[in-house]
Amino acid sequence: MKPIDETLHGFVVYNKKNSKKIPYAVVGETYECQALTRNIPKIAKDFIVPIEDKRFYSHNGIDVRAILRSVYKNVIAGRIVEGGSTISQQLARNLIRNNSKTFSRKLREIYKAVQLEYKLSKDEILDEYFNNVYFGGNLRGLRTASLNYFAKEPNRLNTSELLYLLTLLRGPNYYLASRELALNRYRHLNKILLEKKTISRKQYTKALQKKILIKNKVLFSIKSIVANHIIENIDRNTNSITSTIDITLQNHISQFVKKSKYPVSVIAIRKGKVVGVSSSYGSDYPFVSKTNVGSTLKPFIYYFARQNGIALDNLYNAQTNNLDWNVREVSYANRQLDLKGALLNSNNNAFVNIAEELGIENVLSYLATLFNQTKDNFLPSSILGATKSGISLFELSSTYDHFFSSKGDMYKSECTELLNKIFISKTGLRVSNVLLKTGTTNNNKERIAVLRAAETTFALLRNENEVDDLTKEGGFVQNIINFIIPILKRSKDYRWR
Repeated sequence: MKPIDETLHGFVVYNKKNSKKIPYAVVGETYECQALTRNIPKIAKDFIVPIEDKRFYSHNGIDVRAILRSVYKNVIAGRIVEGGSTISQQLARNLIRNNSKTFSRKLREIYKAVQLEYKLSKDEILDEYFNNVYFGGNLRGLRTASLNYFAKEPNRLNTSELLYLLTLLRGPNYYLASRELALNRYRHLNKILLEKKTISRKQYTKALQKKILIKNKVLFSIKSIVANHIIENIDRNTNSITSTIDITLQNHISQFVKKSKYPVSVIAIRKGKVVGVSSSYGSDYPFVSKTNVGSTLKPFIYYFARQNGIALDNLYNAQTNNLDWNVREVSYANRQLDLKGALLNSNNNAFVNIAEELGIENVLSYLATLFNQTKDNFLPSSILGATKSGISLFELSSTYDHFFSSKGDMYKSECTELLNKIFISKTGLRVSNVLLKTGTTNNNKERIAVLRAAETTFALLRNENEVDDLTKEGGFVQNIINFIIPILKRSKDYRWR
């Protein structure tokens, strides 16, 4: 696996749909979504000062007059109607990530605000403020809010859209829950800007007439390891990534994962690029989680056997093996099987005997080379899919994708034909160029499938509820059918037999 670039925090990931780029996710290591930018529009800064902190440019982080005024108004009202916090204090609060109403927290906030004023210029404080301020849900920063609610970068917002985002700042979840309350505050902020002569009467009238449509796309956070594997282009000037993700395919994968009864993970590779990924355990799971992969390694052993002179009419004991390993079989098999029969039946004993004839160490060296790993990760038990440190879904799907992408190899053609027969026999779908190999591990609690439809390779991992589903297939084949049929219906690159 290539080294992970850890400098992508705050980068926005865009997906391409035709010639249009659509904001998809933000790179971050937590659930919180924070898109960073060095290009805060000047108009945002011009608006925020009269709205939130009119003496911003003259105080040192604490506005004593504002605090006394807020105390007076709160006492008169009998409730908190004004906070008195400066922009520097609000930034400090967002950096501290503590909204508790305690005296000690307030002291920390004040101390932090003064520190910020000492270290940063006023313009830098505004930049930091707009990169860290809370906008509801899991969203932080003006850029995040702009992309989430309007699907636009901040510099493309019109005046009304920008002001509507500033409307949310006093209580994002409160105002998002009531459009009427949000519009009332929006009108109030327009009036403040008019009175402060920040906007003209014409702009004020136009803003009140403007219809504002919120999209609320719901951006989410993806970890750096995922971002690194879906980069097609990267622009460090704008902190933006254009991804390799296929939007239609990604939507299907996401819905499949969301609707699954059991925890499930899926990754899709096309021509060496990740075009879709999702998991019940987080989108990084297919990259970082490693497991034994069961019988999904057998097609590679079949190919290695053919490359090394094992003929199709050679027969191997399918009920016992020469290494005296006690292995389980899926179902009854003939006493002897040839190489094709061993793969079609996924017979463990036959493959142990084939590997023993080839030389166990030779087979392990081949698998290590194929997966671009050191040989010490492959043990004799790797013949049946168990490795020292496991194999990730990304590694498995990438290896299948690369292996079956090359054309003109007669032994790979044999392998392709056999995996298509497995797909047809298991699913009942008579499609001529879809490949399938399944595998089970961890006492049938983990089920793995590798599918290849046209030029896209999919790896699926389903984790099971061990109480009510311990059968070999456990309904997994139906999951595979449910997953692949919508893809086949959309694709022009498959053929029914």
